[in-house]
Amino acid sequence: MKVISTDDIILPLSTENLKTYVIPILGNKKNLKLPTKLAGGWRFFEDVVILQKNKNRIFKKILNFNEFLELSNRCKISKKISDEIYFNLLSKRESNINLNFSKCNLMSILNFSPDSFFNASIVENLQSLTKQIEKLKLQEADIVDIGAESSRPGAKKISSKEEIRRLKLFFDNIDVGQLNLKLSLDSRNFKTVSSFVDYGILIINDITGFKDKKFLDLLLNKNISIIIMHMQNNPEKMQENPLYEFPVIDIYEFFKEKTKFLLDNGVKKSQIIIDPGFGFGKNKNHNLNLLNYFPLFHSLGFPICAGLSRKSLIDNIYKDKYKSDISPNQRLSGSLSLQNIAFLNGAQIIRTHDIFEVQQSFACLEEVYI
Repeated sequence: MKVISTDDIILPLSTENLKTYVIPILGNKKNLKLPTKLAGGWRFFEDVVILQKNKNRIFKKILNFNEFLELSNRCKISKKISDEIYFNLLSKRESNINLNFSKCNLMSILNFSPDSFFNASIVENLQSLTKQIEKLKLQEADIVDIGAESSRPGAKKISSKEEIRRLKLFFDNIDVGQLNLKLSLDSRNFKTVSSFVDYGILIINDITGFKDKKFLDLLLNKNISIIIMHMQNNPEKMQENPLYEFPVIDIYEFFKEKTKFLLDNGVKKSQIIIDPGFGFGKNKNHNLNLLNYFPLFHSLGFPICAGLSRKSLIDNIYKDKYKSDISPNQRLSGSLSLQNIAFLNGAQIIRTHDIFEVQQSFACLEEVYI
């Protein structure tokens, strides 16, 4: 879909044929005249990109945020929409599990699946698990995400029985209370999650984007959060010709619908985290569209998790330029580059295989850009 630069904003902001989207242009507080803090966090903005989708065209204009608000005040419908966007962009992200979303949280990864796409993250036995846990303690990660079913492109679904069997290595041997970090379970299976929900799990990391409504019961009755990730199709077929009109807008609307359903059914806003799902049913251009317009998701008012670590997007970019493939083991530099972009775009959680390297990279960015 073509993006057309324009000098005009169409009012009202939302009609049957028109929808308006607001993207903060994030920058260094010291370089802005009237900096506005994003989501009570570490990034600031004063200007915004306005995207207006009218049927099969998208119009784009850059405005000072206050100017946008003043224009919107001229119309009752527009004012209501702009007031909601204003609140979502500025309000501090709350967490029912005491995560601090005024900073970027690092989520480490432990895979109990033998066919994970990145071998170094695989836990093969108790000795391997103990070594990984000791490493995590030294690195001071904020969250550890454990999973036992591979979701790499082409991966086949396994039974809950097998998934539970694999995860028992962790739950039978690790005292979660002694980890000093939040425990996330990467599973799309209700039976698996419900089997371990009383063993210290604080986050359900659901790659299906809350497809199974049985998770609602857990959210209403347990003090846990959920990461709703966007995925087109399923891991086995998700890379078979994925299609979007304009990826970031399509996925924004997906989250708007999903989060409304959860809130309408009694889930607290502080329980919800969103993840655009880089690489899940998205080709190179789709992923780059999400990166280029990533700050749009802040307009929804929820914490954002980004998973870019060692993904095939890095191979796609490198191969287009240098005509050769690179394996996941060779993608550290590309991972750091893309994760830096997500960090500067205000992502509140970065899911990564490389905690130590990301900590270094972010510390250097903070000295220069924050």
